[in-house]
Amino acid sequence: MSKHDQKGQIKDLLDLEAENGPVVTITIPLNPKLDDTRLDKIQTDSLIDSAKDAFQKIYKPDLWNAYEFHIKNYLKTLKPNASIAKGVVLYVTNDSLKAVKLNYAPEPAFSFSDKLQIFPIVKQLEFVPDFDMLFLQRDSYKLDNVKDLDVTQPDNDTPDPFDSDKTETETIKNPKTNDAEWDTHKYFEMVDKYVQKRYSDKDHNPLVLVANAEDEGRFKKASHNPYLVTDKSVEIDGAVKNAGENAQDIAQTIHDQFVADGKKAIKGEYDKADGAKKATDDFDTIMKAAEEDRIANLIIQDDAYVESKDNGETVEVNTEGSRPANELNTLALTVLGLDGDVTMLPASDMPTDKKVAAILRW
Repeated sequence: MSKHDQKGQIKDLLDLEAENGPVVTITIPLNPKLDDTRLDKIQTDSLIDSAKDAFQKIYKPDLWNAYEFHIKNYLKTLKPNASIAKGVVLYVTNDSLKAVKLNYAPEPAFSFSDKLQIFPIVKQLEFVPDFDMLFLQRDSYKLDNVKDLDVTQPDNDTPDPFDSDKTETETIKNPKTNDAEWDTHKYFEMVDKYVQKRYSDKDHNPLVLVANAEDEGRFKKASHNPYLVTDKSVEIDGAVKNAGENAQDIAQTIHDQFVADGKKAIKGEYDKADGAKKATDDFDTIMKAAEEDRIANLIIQDDAYVESKDNGETVEVNTEGSRPANELNTLALTVLGLDGDVTMLPASDMPTDKKVAAILRW
């Protein structure tokens, strides 16, 4: 998912605030390696019951019926699938439910308030694009796609370049016949041309190679695909013919590489902006810059909290009880609404020792 798609997805969620009733936010951890993707059905049911009890103490009890209807219908859809999602966040109103898969394992939690709780979906989302994985052998290949954390094959059966485009194979005989004219370099060139033309040029996804070390080097020499990622790959044993069966684990490895690089890049971008006097970690300056649409990227530490003073919302009810709303949530919504980015990082990856920082447009 590109940054453009991510912000579009978040902006779609902003419409929920205009719907009837408060927005109920529920985060559920998932374990994609279990046959039942719900980490623990009893835990999930208990979480929903706790949200119901808290909700009905503040609002008319019957109002919960619509929320419960949406939630129970969604939970029925949580079935095993090839996903590397580690959690899901549900945004529920009296009128609808929107679910977003998460690339981290959230704590099982609920909250409800008039303001959309945006932090669960923002966390780490910026760092992970959709990408393609090319599982390459010397006489075969397979392409998998990772989109919105789901691992799928773009075709039911990935076509063989030899069978699908005879005009590109006249100079080489099919390697499956073990013919003496077989040439690994030419075969890799053909695979590269086929993948670029039918997939990369259409979807513009980064292409990550999964191969043994020698073939990785050979393919990168043969490739002219501008979408081939040169600084990321997954090495497999040359004798492993069924590496594609571990697509989910390999997708997770590649995903983690993108996340790690994204975190490093944020600090580099902040340091560069700071040198140009286009960065700040002064909270009052950040608040003013948000009002003036000057924030390009708002960077918030995972556990940061600033008590809301006066935004028309005095209490946020959550798993632990009630507390004043988090002013940083409102700040993040403001920045996103003005087409800025919001990034959440653990304390160890923050570009300064403050809990909030910003890269400015000007």
